[in-house]
Amino acid sequence: MRKAILSLSRIFIAPLVVIALAASPLIVTGGEAGLSIQFRPAFEALALWFRGLSDGSSFRYLIGKTEWNLVQSTPRYFFVSLLYLLLPGSLGLSLGTALGLALVRAKSRLIGSALNFIFAIPEFIMALMLQLLALYVLDLTGIKLASISYDGRGHYLLLLPFALMTFYPFAYSFRLASRKAIDAADADYTAYARSKGLSERTIRLRHIGAAVLPSMRAELPTILAIMQANLFLCEFIFSLPGITRLLFTSAFPGRLPGWLEGYQYPLAVWVLLGVLALYSLAWLFYSLALSLTRRGLTGES
Repeated sequence: MRKAILSLSRIFIAPLVVIALAASPLIVTGGEAGLSIQFRPAFEALALWFRGLSDGSSFRYLIGKTEWNLVQSTPRYFFVSLLYLLLPGSLGLSLGTALGLALVRAKSRLIGSALNFIFAIPEFIMALMLQLLALYVLDLTGIKLASISYDGRGHYLLLLPFALMTFYPFAYSFRLASRKAIDAADADYTAYARSKGLSERTIRLRHIGAAVLPSMRAELPTILAIMQANLFLCEFIFSLPGITRLLFTSAFPGRLPGWLEGYQYPLAVWVLLGVLALYSLAWLFYSLALSLTRRGLTGES
């Protein structure tokens, strides 16, 4: 009962924290005398936003000089972000976990070393390298490996950002599964399974996997944090029409002179609430992916 009440309180508190957080940039104002802290603009923005829920003004925003309605435009943006968060994350998490458990110690260390090297490269550099590689191959051979950005004429699902969003959860889950499998290899239940004449592969997948996979669920907050950060970068670098890109292109454009001039608080609120919804859906989807991986490897539900 206590856990249920705590979970419900988090569900109600989290959106309120997001709404207040979106108003925090308005607290700091700038002028000829320098920066100053004033809470009144933030409180006024909060009051206008709640008032605008009834008359519809909180659902309108500007891109340039054109006014848009969030109810009409947001579903497409949200779908694109959801697509790049759920599919690559679930694929990378499942493959990384399964491969980390399946490979023997020597191969696991070799692949792990290579993944550690690539994992250390910042994602924006990886994205630029992939774009340059696609352009180089196109210039050299005339073969178009992949589109380097979204142009509005093709499909939403692009190979380069999809591969990039898949790699990081794959590398993280592979390293984690390999390390935990090594720790569990000398446990009593593993020695008992060996005494029964079971093969090492069966022991790793069914016995060690049964012990390792539940602990992977505890790493979901870290994996989700990686994916959320990567989603911001991928949508911005590859010009994907996702919900997080609105935060930089419209809610907080940063193109006009003056401190936070052009900041659209209502849009920022909805974007951050959308990110919160993405996080919740991704948590459920990744948990399902881990459950299916556990059932496929160990036969347990």
